[in-house]
Amino acid sequence: MIDEDVSGPIACLHRIKPEIAACNAGSLNYLKLKKDGTWAWPPMVFLNSVEKVQKMLDAMAETHTTAEMECFDVGIVRSVGLYLRAGMAKEMHYNFVMGVASGMPCDSDLLELLMKYKSGDAHWQATLIGREEIWETHQRAADLGGMLRTGVEDTFYLPNGDKTTGNGPLIEALAQCARNAGRDVASPDEARQMLGFN
Repeated sequence: MIDEDVSGPIACLHRIKPEIAACNAGSLNYLKLKKDGTWAWPPMVFLNSVEKVQKMLDAMAETHTTAEMECFDVGIVRSVGLYLRAGMAKEMHYNFVMGVASGMPCDSDLLELLMKYKSGDAHWQATLIGREEIWETHQRAADLGGMLRTGVEDTFYLPNGDKTTGNGPLIEALAQCARNAGRDVASPDEARQMLGFN
C-alpha cells in the first residue's frame, strides 16, 4: 500500500512553486501480471484518499499551482467533478492516465466517452502508457482538442513500432498528431497564455 504521507511532494511545491503539478485524484488496485500469470510486483493499493487529495490541493492553493488531476479510472474522473462541486479547489485540469494494467485501457473510444464525464470546459490531456498501439489514441486526443504529452516514462515505441532513441522522436511524432488534427504546436509562452498562467 502506498501511504498517505504527502510531506515530500508538499515540500517540493513550497520550494519550487510550479505553475502546474500532478495530483493523484483517487485510489486504485495497482496490479500487473507477467506472461506466466504471476504478479509483476506484489499487489498493492495506490492509496489516494479524499483527505490526501485535499492536503495536496491546499498546498497547491498556497503556492498558486494549478492541479493536474491524474485519473486512472472512470470513477476517478467522476470524482474530480465532485471535488470541484465540493469546493476543494477553484480549478483542476484532467489527466486521463490510460494503459495501466488495472486502470483504464488505452482506448480511443473510451477517450471520446470521457468527454461526457469531465467537468465542463476544463483543460485535459491523456497520458498513454504502452507500445505503438497508443498512437491511435494520441491522434484521437489531438482530434478532440486535448493537450498532448508523451515521453519515455510512458512508452519506448514510435508509431511505426520502432524503439525510440529518446524523448525527441516521441515529441516529433506527437507534434505530427497535432498537425494531422489541423492544430499548431504552441510555444511555451502561448501554452502559458492559453492556460491562464500569464
